[in-house]
Amino acid sequence: MKKNLKDYILQLDNWIPNKICYQIIKELIKSKDWYIHNWTNSETFKKKTLYGNKELYMNETQKLTYIKELYDLVWKGLEKYILIDKLGGNEFKGWKGFSKIRFNRYDKNQTINKHIDHIHDLFTGDLRGIPILSIVGVLNEDYQGGEFIMFDDYEIKFKVGDLIIFPSVFLYPHLVKPVKKGTRYSFVSWCY
Repeated sequence: MKKNLKDYILQLDNWIPNKICYQIIKELIKSKDWYIHNWTNSETFKKKTLYGNKELYMNETQKLTYIKELYDLVWKGLEKYILIDKLGGNEFKGWKGFSKIRFNRYDKNQTINKHIDHIHDLFTGDLRGIPILSIVGVLNEDYQGGEFIMFDDYEIKFKVGDLIIFPSVFLYPHLVKPVKKGTRYSFVSWCY
């Protein structure tokens, strides 16, 4: 029986092989498709940026050498989350898939503020649904700072290729502290 919120966080250590992580970073470094993170204000439905140049950069490039393998690994991670009875086993059969992978780049002093992943504008086009699970993967560890914090004080330590999956609800606020040195590369997606 699950006793606390941390029981619903699955961390898969070294889930993505280093070779895939390093190749994706190599290709992302060359990409010119980065844009500043913004979000939709739920009251005005207008795009908003919290920090200007302190906010992370995002990239939805999908023409990467190992993109299919990355999608397959995310799918297998979701299957593992369900198989280990994180959400009650047989009761959790209603998910349809997961969103397109979005890559994040945090340069020095960049961060993302505490937030929850109840993202509605992600599902206004061809995808229809409600985010059920958040998926975060880290592609490198040669940076300082950039700690991933949940619940105000619970740090999840990442190594190259680690993947975490957790519910996309108000009970799971999280943030990334500012990067102090180097560049942090990660990716996100949402199961619906």
